[in-house]
Amino acid sequence: MKNKNYFTIYEICIMALLSVIGMYTKPLVAPVFNLLTDFIQIPGGSVSAGFSMLFLVLATAVTGKFGTATMMGFVQAFIALNTGISSTVGLLVFITYSLPGLAIDTVLCTNLFSKIPTKDRMAIAGGMGVLAGALFTNILYYRLALVPFLLFYIFGILSGALGGRIAWLVMERVPYSIKNMR
Repeated sequence: MKNKNYFTIYEICIMALLSVIGMYTKPLVAPVFNLLTDFIQIPGGSVSAGFSMLFLVLATAVTGKFGTATMMGFVQAFIALNTGISSTVGLLVFITYSLPGLAIDTVLCTNLFSKIPTKDRMAIAGGMGVLAGALFTNILYYRLALVPFLLFYIFGILSGALGGRIAWLVMERVPYSIKNMR
């Protein structure tokens, strides 16, 4: 008899694949987001983070298991630390990358939001993931004034919610075998 609390090899492969895709495609799309954020004078990471939340939300929705996004955050932090992507933070990269995962796991895999439809829950998860990461990075780096602070969070939450909604759209269109592997 299988224990549903453990990740299967198939789920781990899905998580690893989506972690790597999210990690290495973010630098490709970040310049587009930076055009918008440079115009309104806020740090660009809050908006481009919504793109990377898409992959964490998608993997968590596919597996349906608490810890999926958090583990993916640790994997991404390990990659970022070893490739020098986040060289300015050092070991704090593990907190920066795992807090969004913990927020996503909490929204999607606990009963706190179970009465909300899945597509809305996935959007909330993406927004909460960006919010969790943005709160920590604002405390660590930026210490923004009130107006840029509010813009930073509003745009971050909106981009995360959009990433969660796109993850739902992808989830609706994946093959039956992937969606129902549980």
